[in-house]
Amino acid sequence: MNKADEVILCIPSDAACKLWGVDKAPTNVMIHTDDGRIFNVWLSESKGIFFFFQGWSNVTQDLGLSQGCLVVFNPLDCTTFKVSYFLDGVSGSSFWTCLLHTSSHFYVIPEVILPKTFNTSIDVISTIMIENKTFHVMIETTDGKIGFTVGIDVIVRLLQLEPGCFLIFAKYFGNYFNLKVFGKNGVQKNFSHADVDVPSVAPIDVVNEIYEEPYGPVHRFSRMANIDFMLPDRVSEMAKLDLGLKDITVRLLNRDPPVQFTNGTRRESKREGFRYALSRWSEFMKIAGIKVRDTVDGRSS
Repeated sequence: MNKADEVILCIPSDAACKLWGVDKAPTNVMIHTDDGRIFNVWLSESKGIFFFFQGWSNVTQDLGLSQGCLVVFNPLDCTTFKVSYFLDGVSGSSFWTCLLHTSSHFYVIPEVILPKTFNTSIDVISTIMIENKTFHVMIETTDGKIGFTVGIDVIVRLLQLEPGCFLIFAKYFGNYFNLKVFGKNGVQKNFSHADVDVPSVAPIDVVNEIYEEPYGPVHRFSRMANIDFMLPDRVSEMAKLDLGLKDITVRLLNRDPPVQFTNGTRRESKREGFRYALSRWSEFMKIAGIKVRDTVDGRSS
């Protein structure tokens, strides 16, 4: 909200057209809040643009809205809205931020959103749901602030988001979040029909994957490291993970002497069947000094 929005608030043209068509807007609407308050607000029109006018200042004053607040309108029908409002960027277990340029990959999570027991000494992989799509994003601590980092760039690229979009995160249980995206015009974006091939674990590009012996005891592959590590199907078959999850031992052969590290495994669903990933990969990356986008050569036997 800007200062002027405290008195009269412009309704995005796209939203108004979708709700009411052309020149069919009602004279007034009802605005409901989560705590049961109801307001009657009259509409005004100028040059084809609609505004919340008479009665809107009562809403801003009663809810304590001011410059910098974010207000989200959820239409229940063509004359009734349910509003959520964000004071200091937070509303209940939700918070909002603005999409920065693609070179920026750190989005601060307000402390009040996270549980008091949240461990800031380790990096955490969160699950972010956008409609029917699942993404995995790392949560890291930098300069005393906790935020989303690696993986946000994947969301931006696959959904073709532009800087200036509004991102609203709602925290669920554990490290699960729901994300809604609003364009710079204030209208929520719909990705339900977007043709996005979302990986079931954080993306890892296959650089070169070859079989030393197609059905033999050795399998060699190279991967570009990211915040998660998905095992090649052949390695999963060799470990018989389809029969039950088990620990896998990883050895750093480029160290003298070699360093050994045990990783758990987890199962992720894909379009056909399952794929498997190392469950403590980010911890292993720190020990091994591996950075995101480094090439990792693997050999399983």
